[in-house]
Parts: sequence; structure tokens; C-alpha cells
Amino acid sequence: MFLRQRAVQSVVMSGMILGAMTGFAQTDAPAISDRPQEVGPSDRVIHERAAQRERIGDPVVVEERVVERRREGEVYVAGFGGFTWGHDFSGVEGTGSLNGQRFANRDLANSGVYGAKIGYFHPGRLNWLGVEVEGFNSTPHVEQGGGLPGAHLRVTTLAFNIIARTKVGCRHRDDVRQRDDRMVRDRDDDRSSWSPLDENLRCPLQLYAGVGPGIFFAETSNQFGRSTDNGRVGLNALAGAKYFFNRNLAVFAEYKFNYAQFDFNQVQGSTAGLNGDYKASHVIGGLALHF
Repeated sequence: MFLRQRAVQSVVMSGMILGAMTGFAQTDAPAISDRPQEVGPSDRVIHERAAQRERIGDPVVVEERVVERRREGEVYVAGFGGFTWGHDFSGVEGTGSLNGQRFANRDLANSGVYGAKIGYFHPGRLNWLGVEVEGFNSTPHVEQGGGLPGAHLRVTTLAFNIIARTKVGCRHRDDVRQRDDRMVRDRDDDRSSWSPLDENLRCPLQLYAGVGPGIFFAETSNQFGRSTDNGRVGLNALAGAKYFFNRNLAVFAEYKFNYAQFDFNQVQGSTAGLNGDYKASHVIGGLALHF
């Protein structure tokens, strides 16, 4: 009897101890609401965001680089020499004591010619159009004939020309695109500025023509006297071809035609003179420096 009572007490005591330990464990365990939540969007949210981006497309930012080119003009200087083909001194009439008399045309002798010029071509799209000032000197002496003696003649011309040119023999356009790429890469360098000299290198052969007023200074002399006619306005016309060895240096060949009216009122003495039309052609060659 006593043993049975001790066994029951042991079972009851063990149950109480196990219940107390269970309650303590449940009290110390954190509640579900107190557990930390996972950080970040769920897989569903991520998928929805990706689908939305695909529908509207992500904007792509494109940075466009604009290179501003300075349009520059083109200046050149040149020296030349060549041959003057004298035409004639035509429509000759007497002045002073020879007034009213008409004479046969007088031939003009061939001679040499030399001179220099300076010019400017406009920038940008007008680079084909330019202006030019030139001066040259020749000695197409008046030949004897028609009952009149010959005379020494010196003609100095100052001309103001409008020039138009075209560029031929140009290399392929890819050269220009490659040059532009270099200019973008070297933007901080002077080569980033546009220069028409690049076109002279790409198109080395150029044809040109020009026309303008010429101011003629003429002097003639013979055994009867000396006479001058200065400041006569006439015509200067030209056409030529130019070839560039590099961006700056070129050779050129050119034809010129001159026309003016001269009045030598003392060529036949202090009281007798002649007037008439002066015509001459010049074939020249020279070197030009462009910058």
C-alpha cells in the first residue's frame, strides 16, 4: 500500500515539473507578429516591375556632341611673270596740230610682263567667290608704220578683279569624313576650326576666271618727245588654272586681256599727238601662297 502511494506521488510530481517547463518555454518564445519581416519586394512585385519596364521601354539618354566650326576666309598672295602679246594700237586719230587726221592701226611689239597680286576668297558657302588686286608692268612698244615713227611704250596696270573658281580633281569624300572625325577628337586643337585650306588639299586642281576695272598708267617716247596718259580706266579680264602641292602652296598659269583708250597728246611733238585703243594679251605663270 505504501509503495503504490509513493508511485502515485512520483507521477504527479513529474507531471507538475514537465508542465512548468513547457509553460516557461512558451512564454520565452517570440510571437509570430514580433518576428522580423523579410526586407525587399517579393518575387511577384519584382516580376510586375520588370513587365512594366518592358511595356513602356526604358528611356535611353543620348548625348549629342555638337562641334561648332569657325568659317574662315582664304587669303593669298602671288608673284608672276610671263609674255605680253601686243595686239595693236587701233582707231588712231591725230590731236593738236594733227587734229582731224586718221592713221592706220599701229602694231604693238611683244614683250615681257611681271607683277604681283593679293586676293581673298569669302568664307563658308561663298568660298568660290573672291576679290583680287593685282599690279603688273609690260613694254609693248609701238611699231613704226603708216607714215609715223615708232615709239617706246610702257604700260603699268593696277586691276581690281572679281574672281570665281571651281574645284576639280577632288579626292573621295571619305577623306573629308575622316578629317572631321580627327577634328572632333582634337577639339581643343586649332584643327577643330574649319579651314578652306583643307579643301585645297582635297581638290588640288582649281579653275578660275575674273574680270574688273583696270587703271592704266602709260608712257610713250620717241625722237619727237615724251607723253604720258595716267589714270585711264579700262578692262582687265583673266582666266587660269591653279594646282596645289599642299594646303598652302600652288602654281598657276593665267591668260589676261587688257583694253583701254590712250591719248598721247605730245607724242609727235609739243603740239601734235595721237589717241587710240590699246589692246594686249598676257600669258603668265607664277607661285601663290594661301593662308
